[in-house]
Amino acid sequence: MKTEKEIAGINGYLMLMAVLAALCGMIWSFETERVIAGSVLTLVFGFLVKGLVIVSPNESKVMLLFGNYGGTIKKNGLFWVNPFYNRLRLSLRARNLESEKIKVNDKMGNPILISVILVWRVQDTFKASFEVDNYENFVKIQ
Repeated sequence: MKTEKEIAGINGYLMLMAVLAALCGMIWSFETERVIAGSVLTLVFGFLVKGLVIVSPNESKVMLLFGNYGGTIKKNGLFWVNPFYNRLRLSLRARNLESEKIKVNDKMGNPILISVILVWRVQDTFKASFEVDNYENFVKIQ
């Protein structure tokens, strides 16, 4: 059974500087009519931009590389990861589930109304993404 594997991407701000450098070099190459250098820098720019990922607070990104689980980024911020990763967003916020009131009788035959308010959140993003079809529905059924 697999479990969650946390990965840390490269500092996104450092890679953002590389993206801006590639963009400036691309513009300068096309302005000075250096088409081959401009074309190469265009490819580098696209490659670098595709790898940038933003993770908001109370959110995680599950990374898939050609259908294989690569890991999860749970820390919030700007990161750069392999551009070939497919990213799935998964909320880590606390959620509430309120059940219906059901009527039961105790040993003496007295009616009692029972209900529950459940507060839950995702702990293992691998299991929430791949072990069940819909984890919200799974919690409701349980």
